[in-house]
Amino acid sequence: MKPKLLTAILLFISAYSPLFLILAVKDFDFNCSYHFKHPIAIYTMLGIALLSVVLLFVTVASTKRGNMPVKIKSVKNRSVDLINYTIPYIVSFFSFDLSKIEDMISLSIFLLLMLLLTIKSKSVFMNPILLLAGYNLYDLEYEFDGKTCSTIVISKEEMYADERFYIRSLTRFLYIVIEKKINNNANDETEI
Repeated sequence: MKPKLLTAILLFISAYSPLFLILAVKDFDFNCSYHFKHPIAIYTMLGIALLSVVLLFVTVASTKRGNMPVKIKSVKNRSVDLINYTIPYIVSFFSFDLSKIEDMISLSIFLLLMLLLTIKSKSVFMNPILLLAGYNLYDLEYEFDGKTCSTIVISKEEMYADERFYIRSLTRFLYIVIEKKINNNANDETEI
């Protein structure tokens, strides 16, 4: 697999790690024995969730400064669209039984379908984990090498029109801002 596809899959899985945590809480026996009713399934889901979150932060932390110095023409904060991404979490509040193979297969098919649709449609990877870590999601129209382009970026920096940032590709259609240029002079490569 290509590194950008692996990053896209990692972003997707880590975005659903809270769902796995909710399913674990639902499976926990609070009344009698204080253990999981389906420990293998729960520990597997929690392990995948934890590993995906750790790998996500390792990936973000190891991302070098962007190789594209861009000037922002227009920007729109998309973090509020996270509400639309919560619809799949509703599945955790229905009668879902981890001991039923049909429920596990259904969940797997649902998540696989969501992954494929997200990758194929080049839709935004809304990730509540990144949002909690202080990253925001932006629609960005920018100028690079004299051309106007648009993309989606995640950034801890607030972004405004006429500012300059370095961006780096995470996936085919998602970029990250690691640092902001300190000077708006197009010839100045000084950064924070």
